[in-house]
Amino acid sequence: MAGRGAYQKKALNLQNVQAREKFLLDGILAPASVDKAARDAMIGQRAFAALNLPRLKITPIALNTIKSLSNETFTQPDDEGRTGFEYLNALRVRLNESLAGVAVVRTTAARTERVENKTKHLQARLTAAEIQGVKRQRAYLSLYTAINGLIKDRHMPVEAQQRLYRILENHHAAFADLFDPNAPNPQVEQTLNELGKSQ
Repeated sequence: MAGRGAYQKKALNLQNVQAREKFLLDGILAPASVDKAARDAMIGQRAFAALNLPRLKITPIALNTIKSLSNETFTQPDDEGRTGFEYLNALRVRLNESLAGVAVVRTTAARTERVENKTKHLQARLTAAEIQGVKRQRAYLSLYTAINGLIKDRHMPVEAQQRLYRILENHHAAFADLFDPNAPNPQVEQTLNELGKSQ
């Protein structure tokens, strides 16, 4: 009975090692499909031996057991002439390198998305600043027109007309440059600078 139990255990271990080979080959073909827990297990031989994916018939196993069963199982040399555990370990290293490449691609994609989102946000701010500037100009012109109308109203006392006229003249002298289309707008310029940096 003890011999039969040992045989069954070896059969399960052999299935475990073969499942690991399939997992590695599938992962090399589609590295993006490998989950994080499995990715971490590709870093080293001991971590690989501790890999636990029951749904794939992969459970933790002694590294020495993987080595001995790999040497018994993988006797056909690969393209590089590797057999046994050397072959299986080379697959692990190859998958680990592929996963590192996937991580770089994901990081780049995330960075690109952040830049795009920031650009959209800055463009929205720029549009809002321009709209606000137009609204302020309309409000000012509306007030200017109303005061100018009072100045020209013949029912207004002359002294009041003169005071209003001086107010408009002084105001125009102080702020006329704000309505120059080429005048700098600090809010818009700051947004444009940030927009340029984000691209």
